Amino acid sequence: MIDPILRQRRSAALVLVALAGSALAGPVAGSLDLKTGLVATTQANNLLAQAAAPLPADLRVAVIQLDGPITAARRAALQAAGVVLFDYLPDFAYAADLSGADLTGLRALEFVTWVGRFENEWKIAPGLGSQPAQTPERQALLAQGYRAVNIVLWQNASVNDTLNTLSGMDGVTVTSHDWIDREVLIEANIPLERAASIVALPGVRWIEDQGEMTMRNQTVRWIDQSNVSGQTPIHSHGIRGLGQLIGVQDGRVDPNHCSFADPEGDAFGPDHRKIQAYFTSTGADFHGTHVACTALGDAGADNDLRGMAYEARLVFDTSTSSATGFNANLVQNYNAGAAIHTNSWGNDGTVAYDSLARTIDVFSYNNDDNLVIFAVTNTSTLKNPENAKNCLAVGASQDTPNQANHCSGGSGPTNDGRRKPEIYSPGCSTRSASAGTSCSVTSLTGTSMAAPSIAGCAALARQYFTDGFYPSGAANPNDGFTPSGALVKAALLNSAVDMTGVTGYPSNREGWGRVLLANSLVFSDGARTMIIRDVRNAADDAMNTGDFVEFQFDVNSFSQALRVALVWHDAPGAVNANPAYVNDLNLTVTAPSGEYKGNVFSSGISATGGAYDSKNNVEMIYLPAPVAGTYTLRIDAAAVNSGTQGYALVVTGDVTEVVVDPCVADWNNDGTVDFFDAQAFLADFSAQTPEADLTDDGIYDFFDIQWFLQLVSNGCP
Repeated sequence: MIDPILRQRRSAALVLVALAGSALAGPVAGSLDLKTGLVATTQANNLLAQAAAPLPADLRVAVIQLDGPITAARRAALQAAGVVLFDYLPDFAYAADLSGADLTGLRALEFVTWVGRFENEWKIAPGLGSQPAQTPERQALLAQGYRAVNIVLWQNASVNDTLNTLSGMDGVTVTSHDWIDREVLIEANIPLERAASIVALPGVRWIEDQGEMTMRNQTVRWIDQSNVSGQTPIHSHGIRGLGQLIGVQDGRVDPNHCSFADPEGDAFGPDHRKIQAYFTSTGADFHGTHVACTALGDAGADNDLRGMAYEARLVFDTSTSSATGFNANLVQNYNAGAAIHTNSWGNDGTVAYDSLARTIDVFSYNNDDNLVIFAVTNTSTLKNPENAKNCLAVGASQDTPNQANHCSGGSGPTNDGRRKPEIYSPGCSTRSASAGTSCSVTSLTGTSMAAPSIAGCAALARQYFTDGFYPSGAANPNDGFTPSGALVKAALLNSAVDMTGVTGYPSNREGWGRVLLANSLVFSDGARTMIIRDVRNAADDAMNTGDFVEFQFDVNSFSQALRVALVWHDAPGAVNANPAYVNDLNLTVTAPSGEYKGNVFSSGISATGGAYDSKNNVEMIYLPAPVAGTYTLRIDAAAVNSGTQGYALVVTGDVTEVVVDPCVADWNNDGTVDFFDAQAFLADFSAQTPEADLTDDGIYDFFDIQWFLQLVSNGCP
């Protein structure tokens, strides 16, 4: 397991500032940045200014704005005042249920600056009804005067009452509904003129167009692993996907093709050679079969029918255009054992961060083990749902000998300024399984071919950790652990290299470049080493606003490039909000040559100076020839506006972590030596835990207490 040398220190000063109601660093409060536009709350009606204490009786959902980021202390104070927070709204605001609060109590909280109604005009997606109908089903619906929409409810909505009211509206047909996280999403067909009446319902939060989904190898294996012809060092070290399950949502995979067939005739399940679960009727779709084989197919020979993770196995269901259906498929496939999910389809009709994109972020934040992968659009501009924060968005490079060139994939940024796509793999004329044949291959081009290759790489990275290759570089079952999806993503991005055929690095065209696994999956017989951290979102050491973590490492020589990748699965953005980013972490590496901030690049390498990135949940540092010496790495939680925030960190190069002896006096490991440490020590002393026998004599007595008091007196460095 990971040795938790990294000590988390909580800044008491920041907590005191928060309690005093002072603003912390970050965006300036006084506006709401919504999809429907910017709202100046300084000029809007502020219920705090009303003379009467009672809140309006019809106020089901309000907006409450603070003067800066929320902290644990502020969250507790709001809860004590009867406030139930819903989703974060930029900047420093929340939709909230105030039914248990009153204005007198809210006025007493100095950090609360504005309270107002959530207006109905904020609930209608801009351009509602303007997306073109692409499929015959949607074209027929449009011809009848209807649009397929998503209707999102508030967390405190009466679901049955809202469904009954909607069903009673003229022309409205509810087609399905389901829970996604803490909210209900209703899918319905409506005449557009009903939209205003729908958002006027007290339980309705948002209405938007329902998306339409369209579908978006022999050389790939060595290009993605080493970029040296014929060399597959990850496979050579025994990492080929064994024990890993990949979830594929696509057209029906042909189970009779030799890449997937079981010669023993075993049923789908644990005994089947390649297919763990097949959650629909079987078929033979050319796209789905090609995609699945690229990720994990294996016909028994080292040829075009062998996928990237050819010892991995398949969990399959068909793709869906429904946010609720997609969420159900993700949960279903995860329950079947898949933690890597590849999707080569998307909605080219919008660039919005909509319910489908948000579903990816909800699932990823709540289920840390998972990594959701999406092929980006093959059109020129990034679309949806690859604009989700927590998915890994994949573009297609060309094949050998032109793998440094772009083949296909829309350019970012997202409409709130985040960098996508993030990573590339070959996807031009990729040869893989041909459906409806016993063992033939066919060639296809597009991002659809690149995404499953990245999924295979993700399965290899995941096996690296589960088989215990970290930290020694050799398989050791005692070191094996289940990595978070964020750690797998960080390992892939840490490996990526500049595609020299694309101008600028990093960029909104190539992201962080083409995957090259040998850069990050290091082995005991190689020159590179690795340092990682992996903290889950709900872990005790997950971060709140003002927290920081830091440690030191030595760079032993300049011969190996230093690569640092920080990734976190961000809390989902509110459906009404723009921008969608919520929690902000900052990466800093202080080197002998200067201080480097995450994502500050010049001429393709990290540069000193610049400003911290407040938008992206991927932060990178790259020094191709680092100065030898001791480096300090620090992660700051600049603003954790929703929940607590975990993170994953991958550092590679010729690096060695500086091991610092833990400060024993800080018994509860909170970064401060105080009364609570004495309280924690006495509890362990009473329980006679081995740690409390400080004199190591097998006796729990006064001398152990005396020793502890001396440690407290000495303090911590």
